[in-house]
Amino acid sequence: MTPAQFQARTMLHDDDLDTVATITTADGFTRRRPLLGIAPDDVFLRAFIDKRSGRTAYQVYATVRYRDYGWADWQAVNYATPTGPRSIATQRIARVRASCGRGFACARSETVGFTIDAALLKMNAALYMSDQSTVWRFKLMAHNGAERPLLLTTAEISGLLMAVDAYRTDRHLPKS
Repeated sequence: MTPAQFQARTMLHDDDLDTVATITTADGFTRRRPLLGIAPDDVFLRAFIDKRSGRTAYQVYATVRYRDYGWADWQAVNYATPTGPRSIATQRIARVRASCGRGFACARSETVGFTIDAALLKMNAALYMSDQSTVWRFKLMAHNGAERPLLLTTAEISGLLMAVDAYRTDRHLPKS
């Protein structure tokens, strides 16, 4: 997909009583139901735009699905930067465990988020090339020792930034 296609698929939540508008790329990729097993992990971006100042905070939102006897507790993330990997704590957003029999590994889903700097997003968006799939990689790390490598395409990053700029332009907000 191209950045323009991702921009067209962004979702805007902008209620008159909210002070912050939210744009997400949650519908960027079409989700398919798996024939067997657990649905794949889901990663997308969220932008939170202050409706007065235009200031924007960005968050990576990741849902990790797995089978286990206990929670993995995804508590940190390492991500790529121009100066090498950076590690920060994640914020727990949700946990879901399917009903399962005693003594069996249960289907589990944990959703976490972490903030990401606009400058890093812009740098990765600039790496988009129409004839290649370029990505920004990161790795979630769990309390139980598990690791989950994930990624976002530079097209998705660029599409979100384009949607944020369009929102600011439409509402005459300053660009950052």
